[in-house]
Amino acid sequence: MGQLLIGTSSWTDHEPFYPPGIKPAERLRFYARYFPIVEVNSTYYRIPERRVVEGWVQRTPPGFVFDVKPPRELTSTPEEPGGEAPTPDADVAKAFAEAIAPLAEAGKLGAITFQFPPSYRNTEEHREYLRLLPELLPGFPLSVEFRRRDWLDEEHAEETLELLREAGLSFTMVDEPQIGVGSVPPLYAVTNPQLAVIRFHGRNAETWYRFTGKTGERFNWDYTPEELEEWRPKILRAVEEAQAVHVFFNTNFGNQGPRNAMLLMDVLGIDHPPLPGEGGEAEQRRLFEDG
Repeated sequence: MGQLLIGTSSWTDHEPFYPPGIKPAERLRFYARYFPIVEVNSTYYRIPERRVVEGWVQRTPPGFVFDVKPPRELTSTPEEPGGEAPTPDADVAKAFAEAIAPLAEAGKLGAITFQFPPSYRNTEEHREYLRLLPELLPGFPLSVEFRRRDWLDEEHAEETLELLREAGLSFTMVDEPQIGVGSVPPLYAVTNPQLAVIRFHGRNAETWYRFTGKTGERFNWDYTPEELEEWRPKILRAVEEAQAVHVFFNTNFGNQGPRNAMLLMDVLGIDHPPLPGEGGEAEQRRLFEDG
């Protein structure tokens, strides 16, 4: 049976989750008391300095895991028309690998997650780029998320999944609004027995195509137990088929991410500490100061 880890996308959001007055540099340490894993989004926009990544290692306990997004130079971005595949930039890949090396050295690197936007069409050029990813970042666990339906519609899904299997890439399963070409169905597939990744984006169809610059507004969604129960059999199956299963909630409006993550733990029967704030501000501050 594989290891199941549940957390949120980013630790810098979720303002109500943290004690009042907590310093930004201490948020990760506080977050790690409640969750065993986090997804790093900031690396998509900028390759971090090595000392910053070393700080992540120091602020988290043994066994804590980071899944990290590669820089946008290695994926096409929403601003691009999507006609051409990203250039396999070996220099960018090398700089990124060197930057996140402290995570790997500490045994805290989970996976590098490639998230391809709706502009990333299902073309032979783009398929070939996917095949090159393991050569671009050799030795790293890699997962792939699609945001365009023609990769995973009824006609193309099996071909896409087989490509990932052959390349040794992990398929990122998603829960998101089912609304047009810029969304994909909640398919189940474990394409690499070492790792399965599941990301919950919420089901807010009204804001799915609203790029306001504030992700909290776009992914504003509180899951219900019934909605998460739909994923219970898939998650339990993934734990049987993969050595590790990483689950992230990208619902980052207010306290939604941590709250939804803990609700999923409840659905799965996993014990967890109470959501910060439920014990009152004094209790929340005590937990912070005791650490």
